[in-house]
Amino acid sequence: MKREFISAFRSEVWLLARHPATALMIALAAVLYVVAAATSSEVLIMVAGDDPYTLGGAIGFIGNLVDAGDVLGSVARTSFASTVVWIPVTILYAVYATSRDFESVAYAVSRSRGVSQAAIVITKLLVNCTLVGAVYLLSTTALYLTKMAQWDVGASCSGFAQFVSIALMIALLLISMYAATFALYLLTRSVVASSVVAIAVSIFVMVWFPSTYGSGQPSLLLMLSPVYYLMNLCSLSMQNVGVIQVLLYAGGTVLVSVGVALVSLFVRTAVR
Repeated sequence: MKREFISAFRSEVWLLARHPATALMIALAAVLYVVAAATSSEVLIMVAGDDPYTLGGAIGFIGNLVDAGDVLGSVARTSFASTVVWIPVTILYAVYATSRDFESVAYAVSRSRGVSQAAIVITKLLVNCTLVGAVYLLSTTALYLTKMAQWDVGASCSGFAQFVSIALMIALLLISMYAATFALYLLTRSVVASSVVAIAVSIFVMVWFPSTYGSGQPSLLLMLSPVYYLMNLCSLSMQNVGVIQVLLYAGGTVLVSVGVALVSLFVRTAVR
């Protein structure tokens, strides 16, 4: 079993290096970095709250607003504002990569060689999720350092530690979004349906959450979407979500997605 997973992992890494979606993902991240770095005007996307200037005073995607009490925190919040674009990018990459992977000759060959569905699903998720998380972290860190230089802000260990901790949680949420979309495609086997459903749900949450913000405890349905946590983390509204809550959500979503993917593949194989 261990040898099977190692072999499948090596195969997925080789395929990822040759996959056109990999180059596309890196290119999109580079373009997003350039645009965000060149933007100096205020960025307020799906914002709700009394005071968007103050860190934690509003939720949403907020950029180039300075909290005089925490300038480094404002730099971090600005570097996270572009995460709103990463939501559709992650979804579309997941659909594109998964549709190509499971309709490819390489998948058929792996199955003919007796590689289990579990090994294929887990290694595909592991490799692609690592790519999404790594590219996001690299581009966001580059943007954070760029904004520090543009704003002429001095570095501090505590400020950088805060940025890294939140960036890692955001990356985990994007990974969970990839995993959920991966499972959704395997359920529907439709590029259009899985893309539209995943993006529509995300947009719905981005509209619903701000419209109900401040009216009491948020709906549990909101908490089922990674967008809810992203809108809190990207605005540094840490009073609304905790580290353990984010870790449990992201980990639980990935595990459920793996289960759904395996069941869908099993049913599809049994029906044939």
